[in-house]
Amino acid sequence: MIYLANDHNGVERMKFVKKWLTENGYEWESVGADTFIKTDSYVDYVKKANQKILEDKNNRGIYLCGTGIGVQMAGNRTKGIRAFFCNNKQTAYFARLHEDANVICFGVGYKGYPKFSNKKLVECLKMFFNTQFEGDRHINRIKSLDEI
Repeated sequence: MIYLANDHNGVERMKFVKKWLTENGYEWESVGADTFIKTDSYVDYVKKANQKILEDKNNRGIYLCGTGIGVQMAGNRTKGIRAFFCNNKQTAYFARLHEDANVICFGVGYKGYPKFSNKKLVECLKMFFNTQFEGDRHINRIKSLDEI
């Protein structure tokens, strides 16, 4: 299952993500904002998604906010969540291959902040979902991360 978390900034982009996931046969559940209300907090949505992701080691998450930085930071506050900010498919590849990342985070953009195209987002999602964790020498690192 893929859990979706976003604040007001991510509402419109998350509609695209939901449509893409559905069209490509992925099961998903949204715990994020559905409307643009600036008083919401991505922290609350990320907490809910993190709890659900940890219920099954195969669960994944997609988190969105204005910059992607906030949702990444909030995601990584929970033991067992390995969230990363993604801006290209190579980052998605190595986050899965070496770090066993289970949450991908994107910024949707602000005025004066670079926009992330839907095409590029899809490339990153495909890489995230299709890359398997390598294991081996990386397993001890993952265990060490959970001990911090």
